[in-house]
Amino acid sequence: MTLQLLPFPAADYAAWRTAQLARRRRWQFGPLCGDEEAAAVQARTAVDELAPAEGLSGTKLHRVLDDDGDAGWVWLSRQESDLLVLDAEATCPADALLVLLESHARAGDATAIVLDRMAAAPTTAALAAVPGFTTVSQTMVLDLSAGPGEARGEPEAAVLRPMTETSFDAYLDAAIDEYAREIRSTDHVAWSEALDHSRKDYEDLLPQGLRSAGHVLLDVVERSTQVTVGALWLEVRPPSAAFVYDVYLHPGARGVGLGRSAVRAGAEWCRQRGLSVLGLSVLGHNTAARALYDSLGFVVVVEALRWPVPPAPPVTGPR
Repeated sequence: MTLQLLPFPAADYAAWRTAQLARRRRWQFGPLCGDEEAAAVQARTAVDELAPAEGLSGTKLHRVLDDDGDAGWVWLSRQESDLLVLDAEATCPADALLVLLESHARAGDATAIVLDRMAAAPTTAALAAVPGFTTVSQTMVLDLSAGPGEARGEPEAAVLRPMTETSFDAYLDAAIDEYAREIRSTDHVAWSEALDHSRKDYEDLLPQGLRSAGHVLLDVVERSTQVTVGALWLEVRPPSAAFVYDVYLHPGARGVGLGRSAVRAGAEWCRQRGLSVLGLSVLGHNTAARALYDSLGFVVVVEALRWPVPPAPPVTGPR
């Protein structure tokens, strides 16, 4: 089978964009918002940014052709040395499509393909199933209407209490330091740069500190000792959703089930306030957290997967 990428017909762009709005509403923002109207607003905002009505700017849309003609489309972008697959819909086999994407990436000097996919989209699900992808990040959601989840015969090990200014300051110092260490290890930058980056991110997200609009910061308290062992940071996204920004535990409180208990308590906090979904994001290398969220009933809605682009095979034959 021979596959080709050709420019997407301009005459078909409006219809494709309408379909992309529906895909994003149904498969990305619907699960994360828990409300059709909110999902439609979020989908339109996302598509307007990347695929405005007047035409694409900064991303590329291609038609996929096989031996029989039209086989679908792929929507691509570039981020530094990565070729990003924003979405795709094609009838060709996934391994053949991946070979085509590798060739396109190589021609543009990209060293990796990043599949930025909605988990429910069929073509990108088939691509993700090809062995060799590694997980960069996942955004997951818990359906709170399904009930409290796993049955427990005893009270939660952790309870949640509103943060005080004192506990907020202590949490912020520890969280900024830990996030800076994560930045330094992944981006390989100097400590001062990582620390500045971390501080700015927290300032942008919490411009009024503990009283930042829409954000809820709670102390995680060990029930048996009544000692504060960490923090849970939520953002409430009306009318039906909340999002976990951080589950932080002091180093000495990790690995004994308090994180699981804190997330369960956070889910119950949301249920009591009439929210129907709880979302969160987790880095791919954090396998312990991913396993925890999976065991609590969270399901993947969107994820980023990386595929290293192998070098082109050497040219052989007569010289």
